[in-house]
Amino acid sequence: MYPRSKAVALVIAIPLLLLSLVACNQADQKPQWQSPPSLREGFPTDPVQKVNGTIITRAELDRAVKALTVNRQLRQPLSPAMLRELEAEAIVQLVESELLYQAAQSTATMPRGGERQVSEAIARERTRHLSDAAFYRSIEEAGLTLPQLEQSIRKELVIGNFVEQRFGRSVGVAADEAEAFYEANRERFRTGCSARASQILVAISGSGEERDKERARERAEVLLHRVREGESFSILAQSHSDCPSKARGGDLGYFNRGELDPRLEQAVFALKPGEISDVVQTSYGFHILKLTEKRASRPESYQEAKSAVYASLKKGKMAPLVAAYVTELRGRAKLEPGLPLP
Repeated sequence: MYPRSKAVALVIAIPLLLLSLVACNQADQKPQWQSPPSLREGFPTDPVQKVNGTIITRAELDRAVKALTVNRQLRQPLSPAMLRELEAEAIVQLVESELLYQAAQSTATMPRGGERQVSEAIARERTRHLSDAAFYRSIEEAGLTLPQLEQSIRKELVIGNFVEQRFGRSVGVAADEAEAFYEANRERFRTGCSARASQILVAISGSGEERDKERARERAEVLLHRVREGESFSILAQSHSDCPSKARGGDLGYFNRGELDPRLEQAVFALKPGEISDVVQTSYGFHILKLTEKRASRPESYQEAKSAVYASLKKGKMAPLVAAYVTELRGRAKLEPGLPLP
């Protein structure tokens, strides 16, 4: 069984693993991880656990296992023993999350501004994809619909609000404690390596056959030539790009390493500010990239890291309180197993 203290720490951290799964699915090339096969027989709607009458389905378990696999970047292929361990861990998380959610129903609701947080989380994921079609495809590949993804975020927000109301107000962090923690853990608090870039995307139209790809490539090469001859990148993007960023002159905004398709990321981070890439091919089409700014990773000052320092210390103090409460909830709960583990 997965250690309870670690499992509860994951619950109260509100990791939104499903969002990480959707983000991972945006990569153009086939990911290095593989969706682990279910260790169970049956259908996606089959119950694998009941929590006070609420069913946790095989599909939910499979998604949770897949999300854990992606989140931890586990090497493939996974052994049957590792899959069994991940399933057991995922069941613990799903059960404890459901117990906290049920407990929250009588006292806690969505936090103030919760719907805005849901919308912002979805919007952030949209911006990591080259088109709405790619975004929805990633959700589908994660085994979800958009309403299901939104509801999972709402559920996590309700749980987080409940945990904060019940335990957070009794937990304090002193200023000298926070400063000492920062000094002892400076390497934990760094900005990520990021960049800001613009792109012109020439999508592959038609049926996607070789002749369609060749036409798209030729269009991209012509546009690249025009850019390198001195025409405005932003004006050409507005007129010719097939990416929604055309409305902003191709501007993709800032992004961290790991958030773009690997081929696009490699091209962007190889550039110097103001430089233009060669044509880069992905399944979306042919891309021309212009680097606006690159920011190297650096240590955060205490003021920059302060909120994260306080949050980390507070979470650590809350963890044993939540663990004890979840143990109490489990003791009172009616937990009925569904399909047995092999």
